[in-house]
Amino acid sequence: MGRLSCVCCLIPITLSLVLLLGGSLQAAVVLRKASGVVQTRSGSGSWQNVLRLPAALAVGDQVRTGAQARAVLVFEDDSRVELGPDTVFILEDAAPKRMAMRLRMGRMRASVQRLFSRRFEVRTPTAVCSVRGTEFLVHVAAGGRTTVDLYKGLLGVEDSRGHQVLLHPNERIRVDLRGMGAPERAPSAMESVRGIFHAGMRREVALDMSREEVLAAAAKETKLAEYQQGKVLMDVHGERVRLEQYILRPRPDQFKLVVLNDRSGRFDYFYYLGTFNKTLPTDLSSALRQLRGGLDTAPDYYLTSVETGRSNTADSMLELAQGGHLVDVNNNSDFGDDVNEFFDPSADAYVDSTGRSVYQSLFDRYGFYLNGKLKYGWTGSNIQTYDDKILSSNTDPISGVPLNLANAYLDGGILSLRSDPNVTFPTDGKVYQRIYESYGDGSFISWDSYILDDQGRVADSSEFASLTGTALSTRLLDFNYEQVVTATEFGGRKIDLVVSPKILMQSKVIQ
Repeated sequence: MGRLSCVCCLIPITLSLVLLLGGSLQAAVVLRKASGVVQTRSGSGSWQNVLRLPAALAVGDQVRTGAQARAVLVFEDDSRVELGPDTVFILEDAAPKRMAMRLRMGRMRASVQRLFSRRFEVRTPTAVCSVRGTEFLVHVAAGGRTTVDLYKGLLGVEDSRGHQVLLHPNERIRVDLRGMGAPERAPSAMESVRGIFHAGMRREVALDMSREEVLAAAAKETKLAEYQQGKVLMDVHGERVRLEQYILRPRPDQFKLVVLNDRSGRFDYFYYLGTFNKTLPTDLSSALRQLRGGLDTAPDYYLTSVETGRSNTADSMLELAQGGHLVDVNNNSDFGDDVNEFFDPSADAYVDSTGRSVYQSLFDRYGFYLNGKLKYGWTGSNIQTYDDKILSSNTDPISGVPLNLANAYLDGGILSLRSDPNVTFPTDGKVYQRIYESYGDGSFISWDSYILDDQGRVADSSEFASLTGTALSTRLLDFNYEQVVTATEFGGRKIDLVVSPKILMQSKVIQ
């Protein structure tokens, strides 16, 4: 459950919402209300704080809101668009017969007058929607993931692959790298107001839920779980933890691991979602045992995208990887990624793989986000080594949106330089590792990882020194793995997760 070498990315979505409106009213747009940090920009000019209201918007003008901020735009026909926190909005057209806008990031809620001679369009990075409703909400999260809630009328949603779904009143749909999910019940308009605009800066979808919301979702998922485990233990700080974990397959080509940690006064959770190159077999473990790749021949199953997320219900850490493809890492141009020992399931042991082909998934796009803000990432095209990747500097690697538009950094839009990770073992003789990364802006992130028993005792490294294969796996069943993540963005808080290896061994995720 440590940070993956190249984990998760979520592809952006382009969403166009098309409403048939009408009338011959002049298409004027006015910024009527603003609270918190609200800025506007004309063309390629500099961002300016909104100091006076009302403020007229011209075609090409942009509006962005900071954390805890909101803004209300009013059209001459009394149609309204309400922008939530951390949102970027662009007015693209204001003609009498066409009103067009783009939502780069964040949330907007629209209430449109029912007229019949004007088109009303809203775009997000990668899908197209045809809207006949008059009240709807759009949310674009980090990486371009889009959620649409429809309250009135009908809404046709089309993703970048050309798949279409017709939404009916009070339905929600999500669009991401994997395409569109099935329509589901949308929150009511009042629930959305309370849960979005009055809650301030909310975190990433699936990482912003309360303890009760997470447990409710888990109750539904565990009914479909193929592997489950639960127990009570002590963590490294001497706190009692109720641990629950399960594995299921959300789609025929996916598997998902979920870990829930319930302590007195806090709740932490983690998920790992992997998408494979094809439908998984009935025996899920036969595919999961190939996660490390294939020795001599390419594996039948390999990852094409990965998503991991963890949260303490206030802070979030998200990793997204996409564009996964097989590469023989022992025969590419990077000697640093060679695999000299490979676990052979048939021999139940690690074997010498020096000079032999080892096929593993490399990912063309990667993004690492803290509290919804990109910290580090890369892009590439069918890369054969991670030396081929292009580090992200001023553009989100998943959505392709410039960082200054994505509102990740109101003062710039250029990522700070990231240091090489510093790896230490703070306590001699104990299985306790610390990984520390610093950034040019003075921020940091740290991972403290422990192997410990159910009583919270950190294991001695000598307990595993001579063990391999089945003997090591059997011994690990007596221990748990705990990782504590701290970061500047967390403001003194932490994400603290404990996982038991038993479920991972049952499913062959680890061997």
